[in-house]
Amino acid sequence: MKFINIPLNIKNECHQVKCELAGSYTEGGCVDLDKAAGVVKSYSGALIPLIKPKSYSVRVCGQDGTVYAGNEDQLEAWKDFYLPERMEMEVIGAIDDFPCDAFGLQLVLLLCEDGNIYAYEDEVLHLVARSVQELFETGLTFPGLECYKLGECFEDCTEEEYNEIMESDDIKEMKEAHNNFRESLERELLESLKESKSSQFKGVEEGVIQPKKNSDTVKECWEIVVWNHMQIPSYIMIK
Repeated sequence: MKFINIPLNIKNECHQVKCELAGSYTEGGCVDLDKAAGVVKSYSGALIPLIKPKSYSVRVCGQDGTVYAGNEDQLEAWKDFYLPERMEMEVIGAIDDFPCDAFGLQLVLLLCEDGNIYAYEDEVLHLVARSVQELFETGLTFPGLECYKLGECFEDCTEEEYNEIMESDDIKEMKEAHNNFRESLERELLESLKESKSSQFKGVEEGVIQPKKNSDTVKECWEIVVWNHMQIPSYIMIK
């Protein structure tokens, strides 16, 4: 069995992030989200290996480090339209290249005010750990221990109340923003694929490069599209 030696400074940083995030919990088990956000900001970009699933890491970041950078409507949707009760929450990280239905294969991790950790997959919130300590000492459970779909929190409403909620301006704006965001990613992926194929074809003709598999090309282009969205300033993001 081959063991990978992690440099001591990286181990220390990972330990520090875990300790400081755990320190944002109060005696009652709730979370000081402002304190947690400060920890995330201080250690943004740090990679913390997960015990489960193996070979994946949490990249510490706020929402501005995810594919939802600048999309404040999405954060409000996570708070309002999934869980049985409205909950304040903060993005604390992302797991990249994770096999799931999330945009860009990126699971976004959210720390909830009650201490739970949720992962966002396309229109589903997964309860992946009961605490930061569980996340890093036991691992991430995916699919989640519990799963909450968009709008599921309104199931106890009467049909009339449910229809009224779903036809509200807030819901319509959120759905429109979601669809616009998805369509923009798909357009950019197609454009990136065209550019990549054109460049690759020219390189193969000239004998400079070897042809790539389609799957490799798609993966590279998708990574470029996701990275571009993570770099776009909030004032020009689609809302």
